[in-house]
Amino acid sequence: MSKWEDNKFEVSLGRLRSPSGSRRTVGFFEQVSRGAKAKRRAGRTSGSGRPSAKTMTFYRRVVVKASIKKMSGRGFGSFKQHLNYIQRDGTNEKGDRAEAYGRGVDSLESDLTDELNLETEKELSPIQGFAERCKDDRHHFRFIVAPEDSSELISLAEFTQDLVTQMETDLDTKLDWVAANHYDTGQPHTHLVIRGVRDNGKDLVIPRQYISQTLRQRAEDLVEIELGPVTQIEGRVRIAHQINARRYTGIDKSLSDALEKCEINLSGPAPKGRVWYRQLQVKRLQKLSQMGLAEKLTSGRWKVEPDFTQTLKDMGERRDIIKAIHRSLKDDGLARRFVSSRNRFDPNRLTAQPVTGVVKQFGRHDDTHDGGYVIIQTLQGEHIHTKASETEIFETLAKGQVVTFEPHPKGPRKIDHSIADFAKSHSGVYSKVHHVTEGSNVSPAYAQAHVRRLEALRRKNLVVRLQDGTWRIPQNYLERASNYESEKAMRMPTSIDRMSIQTITQMEQARGATWLDRKLSETTADTFAGTNMQRSMINRQATLKKMGFEFLKDGRLPKAALEKLQDMDLRDAARKLSEVNGKPYSALGSSRSVQGIYQKSIHRPSGKFAVIERAKDFTLVPWRSVMDRNLGKSLSGRISAGGISWDVTKQRGL
Repeated sequence: MSKWEDNKFEVSLGRLRSPSGSRRTVGFFEQVSRGAKAKRRAGRTSGSGRPSAKTMTFYRRVVVKASIKKMSGRGFGSFKQHLNYIQRDGTNEKGDRAEAYGRGVDSLESDLTDELNLETEKELSPIQGFAERCKDDRHHFRFIVAPEDSSELISLAEFTQDLVTQMETDLDTKLDWVAANHYDTGQPHTHLVIRGVRDNGKDLVIPRQYISQTLRQRAEDLVEIELGPVTQIEGRVRIAHQINARRYTGIDKSLSDALEKCEINLSGPAPKGRVWYRQLQVKRLQKLSQMGLAEKLTSGRWKVEPDFTQTLKDMGERRDIIKAIHRSLKDDGLARRFVSSRNRFDPNRLTAQPVTGVVKQFGRHDDTHDGGYVIIQTLQGEHIHTKASETEIFETLAKGQVVTFEPHPKGPRKIDHSIADFAKSHSGVYSKVHHVTEGSNVSPAYAQAHVRRLEALRRKNLVVRLQDGTWRIPQNYLERASNYESEKAMRMPTSIDRMSIQTITQMEQARGATWLDRKLSETTADTFAGTNMQRSMINRQATLKKMGFEFLKDGRLPKAALEKLQDMDLRDAARKLSEVNGKPYSALGSSRSVQGIYQKSIHRPSGKFAVIERAKDFTLVPWRSVMDRNLGKSLSGRISAGGISWDVTKQRGL
């Protein structure tokens, strides 16, 4: 028998990825391919996604957005909110709730949990157990991974598992993590949360270089291993599809880079090997011309609107919002309607008034960037949308909650009037020292707030600081301050005031003074005839009648009923709290001053309340926005709001 027959073997292709996420050995062919790809990357552009003019190489792009979040202070609360956000409704492939997966939640990996010295909380859900394990960590990591070709991958979950496995190899530690896939934007992507602890119990530190570059390259390698390299034909076809897009594209980025004094000159010779790309740029300019954003001057020269890129981005966002509004109408069994500027809430509009409604849809146009949109159905049944970017509010928002879109304040701030009044009586000069010494109720801290305000305006050349530390205040100071506020407001999203974390359906059956009850005390259900709000108010009326409450002859709820409902709600909450802290509950009553230790805040049907513990008992205090500011910065202090004052000490560790 020949030597070949003694040693013959057969080669068959197996799966390149391990569904279990276990460690796999890097084979010879993969090592060679990685070396070749590393050489190709030397000629890549830095994240632009456009082919290099010299190498003409296309590749599988993956966008990775990373952030490190501390767990101290309010960090743990924000962490739990983020876990809820990545599992929210309407984000999976079927438009339902996203399912979390990963070592932090999969029961199949209980043996790995033991190796990581993690205590399993049987009474908690897997995701809650993961959150509790992270509670005392110093920090955690959040990643958003968005492969350009995510829709072509066999499994986005398996891709994520392989990526984490590669991270474990690179960082030389096992990781405790959870992830959820989102399909609610134009680009399917994964939210990945990694605990900030190594398998030996020490803090996990990931090098900056790894987060900013290496992780993206690892992800791109995995996509290329599965789908293969991008061919020249495929790469060019991808770019050609951007020509007719009514949104911001990669071609628009190249045109913006070539823009000089509102003109683009393409009359010169195209770079070697890039004639085809020059042709696509010309076709894109022709499309922009049809859209009213460009105008041909001479052969190869075009006049382009200076803000054409922002206009294209707005068009893409508007298209997403219109689709979301149509989905909302379909859910309510309503026919499609024309969506116009009347359906957009602009907080900077001079005539803008607060608009209250029920959240119907919300989301981000692209989860790799901050900000998104919220769509509400007003009490009259109209759909209104606006931009939103407050992370904490956005991550805890839910369909069915009642919110109010608030317009931006107009004109100068209250502190500006104080500065102007002082300067008027002091020859146009503001002095912090004189303000404190001459004012009977002016504290150094209050005067320092004036200085901070003036310093902000000085950076915009609106006021002048003199050599002796005083400030020259111009006669038109209030007008300048008003213009400054208006310009700043143009860059700010809409302020969203949430009436309650409860949904409108939960309010219908709640034991407490809900937003629905307050509306019933002001008006009747007939006011909103033919709307969803009328149905909710009728359902709430039926619930209240079963609870023994009576209505006035005109159908409104008596004001006294609101106090009874809130008292009922607080006693329900106090009963549970008493079992935990072993102290009796004492109602706030008519007391206007409270002294004690702030323990935590709780959300009830009647609103948000602070739990204040005293020597022998505890009480519940209605939450005010000023408490967010004071308790977030200091451990103690006197808080006054709504006619009530509290001497509160914040419990250490919160």
